[in-house]
Amino acid sequence: GGVMINLTRGVPAPESYALAEFAECFQKAMEEDGAKAMSYVASPGYEPLIHLIADQEKINVDQVVIGNGSLELLQFLTYTETQPGDCVFVESPSYDRANLLMKRRGLNPIGIPLETDGVDLNVLQDALKKHQPKFFYLIPDFQNPMGVTYSLEKRKTIAELAQKYHFFVVEDSPYRSLRYVGQDLPTLSSFVPPELSVRMTSYSKTLAPGLRMGVMMGNPEIIKRVKKWAGDTYIGPVSPTQALTYQFIKSGYYEPNLKKIKELYAPRLAKALEVLDRELPGAVYPRPEGGFFIGVTLPEGNDMATLIPRAKEAGINITDGRGFYLNPEDGKRFLRIPFCGLKPAEIEEALGQLIPLLVK
Repeated sequence: GGVMINLTRGVPAPESYALAEFAECFQKAMEEDGAKAMSYVASPGYEPLIHLIADQEKINVDQVVIGNGSLELLQFLTYTETQPGDCVFVESPSYDRANLLMKRRGLNPIGIPLETDGVDLNVLQDALKKHQPKFFYLIPDFQNPMGVTYSLEKRKTIAELAQKYHFFVVEDSPYRSLRYVGQDLPTLSSFVPPELSVRMTSYSKTLAPGLRMGVMMGNPEIIKRVKKWAGDTYIGPVSPTQALTYQFIKSGYYEPNLKKIKELYAPRLAKALEVLDRELPGAVYPRPEGGFFIGVTLPEGNDMATLIPRAKEAGINITDGRGFYLNPEDGKRFLRIPFCGLKPAEIEEALGQLIPLLVK
């Protein structure tokens, strides 16, 4: 075998990291505030950064908590806001690790099928007549793994249903700022009363995932409980990386860096869609305008059980689509294409080797 092509991990391209600026900002952080940044920084996190985020989001500081990645904050939330046996709603498909966290907590997650513009509202309304979810966990912008962005109508309807049925919305938005074409839509949370809203974001995709910096915002009562849980778990989240991020934003590097990342990823998305349009007319997939992923439902007759080993033989690692579904069978024809980690020519090559193995 030659070199394996990894069509698996949804991680930022190493060439997107602003390493020289990171070095400079870390040095600044140490010179200006090193003693504080290197000490215990209790939950909710490094104060200057908490204030900066609150200012940017136009919310109070008691509505912000930083954690070591947003996944960890989601796990804390499952402990502070739910009991084993509680029902929660998730998208189907959804982020595989989020599904796993719900199951680990002993929750009863119910998957609401995704269409190309958000979840199927008919299924959602039927499910709400049968179940009382504590919360609905969703990724409305450039969803992982589908790449779907919710229409304005669906955002508003879900917000109305949250009020009518008294569940809170957990809006995960790690990809939201990575829009390469088209127009931003308001966050789903912006249509929900603050007491029914929790929103998560992260610096993993816009700066670097190794920083381990997730942010949770929203209902101050919920945030207070999550802060306490975090404090009892490890006193406070990793702080030198928060001080570095604070300096990076303060020095004016954030926006130009984001622009550079978008320019890096835009042609990769365009290439992936171009190859799919040309080679796989029988497949169903959204047309993302940003993010990291295109979720492809392959034509009938394809099956992950046989496709994964055949792809491996041809030199391509693919993610098992069944992992994104609560009922694995639902994902047997689901192929997640993470286009960000590969250059356009590598996408052409990877899909060029994979697509001939498929049942068209």
